[in-house]
Amino acid sequence: MESEPNQDYQQEELNDDDLVFKPIVKYAAIGLGLVVLLGVEYATYRLGFSQGFTAGVTSEVVSEAVNTAAVNNLTHFMQVATSDDATLLATVRNRNTELAWIKNDKVRREAEWTLALALVNRHKAAEAAELLKALFGAAEKNELWAHRALIVARAMADESRPAEALRYYRYAAAAYAGKGRSREQLTIYSEMAALVAAPSDNPREQLEALERLQKEVASLGDSGKPLQADLLAHMGRIHRAHGRQEQALSCFEQALAGADLSKMPTLAGAAVSMGSALLEKGDVQRAEQLLRDGVSRLGEHPADAAYLAAALRDLARIELELGNAENALALLYRAEGAAMGRMNDNSVYWLCLYDQRGWIHLTKGSHESALADFDRALAQNGAPEELRAQPLEGAGTCCLTLGRVEDAARYLKEAVELRKKHFSGDKPAIGRVYLRLAQAYDLTGSTREAANTYALAIEHLPQVPGEDSDYFNALMARAYALSQIKDWNAAIQAWDALRPLVTKGGPRAREVEEQFALCRRYGATLPEEVDADDATEAPADDEPAQAAQ
Repeated sequence: MESEPNQDYQQEELNDDDLVFKPIVKYAAIGLGLVVLLGVEYATYRLGFSQGFTAGVTSEVVSEAVNTAAVNNLTHFMQVATSDDATLLATVRNRNTELAWIKNDKVRREAEWTLALALVNRHKAAEAAELLKALFGAAEKNELWAHRALIVARAMADESRPAEALRYYRYAAAAYAGKGRSREQLTIYSEMAALVAAPSDNPREQLEALERLQKEVASLGDSGKPLQADLLAHMGRIHRAHGRQEQALSCFEQALAGADLSKMPTLAGAAVSMGSALLEKGDVQRAEQLLRDGVSRLGEHPADAAYLAAALRDLARIELELGNAENALALLYRAEGAAMGRMNDNSVYWLCLYDQRGWIHLTKGSHESALADFDRALAQNGAPEELRAQPLEGAGTCCLTLGRVEDAARYLKEAVELRKKHFSGDKPAIGRVYLRLAQAYDLTGSTREAANTYALAIEHLPQVPGEDSDYFNALMARAYALSQIKDWNAAIQAWDALRPLVTKGGPRAREVEEQFALCRRYGATLPEEVDADDATEAPADDEPAQAAQ
């Protein structure tokens, strides 16, 4: 019997493709592999992180690199804040790039404020306007930013940007109001009032702004009453500056009602302003009382200088009207001392002071002193040109008296041009200056020009009767000038026009008749041969005689 092959020896050789795992075994193996791989990677990460972090905080190389970068950034920023204007402005314009290294928003805002403040301190608040608007738009209304807003407001005011200044003043006031800081609010409102009340061509807008401030200050209760009075005083000055005297006096009356100037020294300025308004109205007695009271209360603070100087000038005017020229001069010299160093050198006040003092010297016959003051007035820069007309006339009058006729003509010619340009309605004043200018031409030997200028004086001067009037003197001087240049027909007409104006039987009547007859004679017989000097010489006994001009 044939036996079966032995199984142990008949096992066939198996290929790889013939190996088949059950699914569970296969997936278990793959999962185990992934776990092992993740474990290895995690261990590697933990080991690297631990050692790297330790190296980062302990290694001098890494620490030095970090510190160097920080110091370089900070140094660059500090250099920019103190660099030239162009670099600073470029940094502000490109701040998003220049400050990109600052990641903290709060630190970034402080850095931007530092740049803005640098511009403000360099009187470039306008160039910082965009950055400031962004900063304050995002800032909290706390005391820190209120203080900063006040810095910006004052800088804007100094740069004559009142609208922006008021905006930041209001920001500061609102911030302080939220913290119950009424004292700081009063300071801000006071500065706002002074800014709003500065000279302006828009009084209506000023008054409306002051009325709004009044309502805001009223919310402060009794502590705001002194400022309420100051606001009324500001409104009174605006009314007065624009010719509304009754409204001005009403505001001053309300401001001073029941006020004790010893406890409310800021109202001393209102007393002075009201005194000046009353003086213009003709109430000299009340004006003098208020002015003297105001002067006694005003202190040495620079803000008081303008009121003190104005009060002393008004008191000098009162003294002069009372005939006390020496007292008036003493007050004006005191006014000069009070304003010296406290009032802007380019203030129009100086021109007005020296002009006023010059005319008092002139009335006293002190022509050299008067001319010195008029020249001081004319040396002031920045004053409106129309204010030069009066000191120019004064200087010309002094030079005329002192025999400096060419200087007189120069001063008076400019004076009459300014009066014609700015005060064309004041014909008597224009005529007065023309008369003096004609006299200057006469004395320089420019007789024909003098005759023409006398004619302009006659055209402008009022026809006041009397032989002492400027009108009569201009007529007579022109008649002589026409005789001098041998314009006989015009001279005859000029002398003839004087005949009905003189007192019959008086010395002027005889003089006019003699000159009239003389001109008729020469005009009829010797129009070419007679020299001007011959025509004014005294003729023989049987001929008319010319009196001295």
